[in-house]
Amino acid sequence: MHMLLCGALLLAGGAAQAGSFPSQPIKIIVAFGPGSGGDILARLLAQYLQPELNTPIVVENKVGALGQIATSALARAPADGYTLGMGSSSTHSTAVFLTKNLSYDPIKDFAAVGGLNNYTFVLLVPAASPATTPQQLVEQLRAKNQAFYGYGNASGRVGAAHFNRLAKLNATEVAYKSSPDAMTDLSAGRVDFVFSDWGSARSFVEGGRLRAIGVMADERSPVLPDLPAVGEAYPGFNFANWGGLMAPAGTPPAVIDTLNAALIKVLKQPEVQERMVSLGLEVKPGSAQDLAKLVADQQQAWGAAIREAGIRPD
Repeated sequence: MHMLLCGALLLAGGAAQAGSFPSQPIKIIVAFGPGSGGDILARLLAQYLQPELNTPIVVENKVGALGQIATSALARAPADGYTLGMGSSSTHSTAVFLTKNLSYDPIKDFAAVGGLNNYTFVLLVPAASPATTPQQLVEQLRAKNQAFYGYGNASGRVGAAHFNRLAKLNATEVAYKSSPDAMTDLSAGRVDFVFSDWGSARSFVEGGRLRAIGVMADERSPVLPDLPAVGEAYPGFNFANWGGLMAPAGTPPAVIDTLNAALIKVLKQPEVQERMVSLGLEVKPGSAQDLAKLVADQQQAWGAAIREAGIRPD
């Protein structure tokens, strides 16, 4: 009888704990620097999730190693729902193929919370470049003795390497800590092209420092319908630049359900959708199960692209 009573009290305590979530501030870890697409989106989500969850939400940037520092920190965080992270194709689809001794398992070490978006990646050149289409860029670079491309995240690296191979450019890659760093050097003419998410690139383009000449896809983006898809001339970009909210593995299902319900409610608000579209983000709300399946599927798709591009793990 005593054991049954203790068991009942433990179950009741667990239910009460899940039912009271959240009872303290939530932190969202961002793998890339201020001004990057993931950072801008995280701060937008924090703004709207705070009143929905009735708790403060802070955003913490942990920059470096193409997002792996932040993602490792998320994997090691307590599985209580109070530390979340912005998962993406860079951190969860490509990292396992680009790093020899990755410090986390992109699938086993995380619990999916919910889908967020697809990032629109664009092919960028300096504003002074004569190229206005991907084909013109290829002609221009083939006429040079040596060409360079920059990248500040894994998705941009794979996209650029894939383009380099498909267009037979033989350009040399240059790594940067974040996309804004890569685009700053691109605007100064130190590299010839960069693939970056539109959220990071928009201020550079609208400020007249860079020009967007294509989207990193086989089909045009609904976010930037006037830009040609790079795949129209060089097909083979059949992998998605996705974004999703993640938690450490072992986070209680009841906590995941609470977070997912709040997330979907926020993503359905017209003002949130308008702001996301203005950042070049295609809104893609989804269940935790949908995101978990996407992570697994896209790991295979990006792996194939990386192998085809001839990128070796570092």
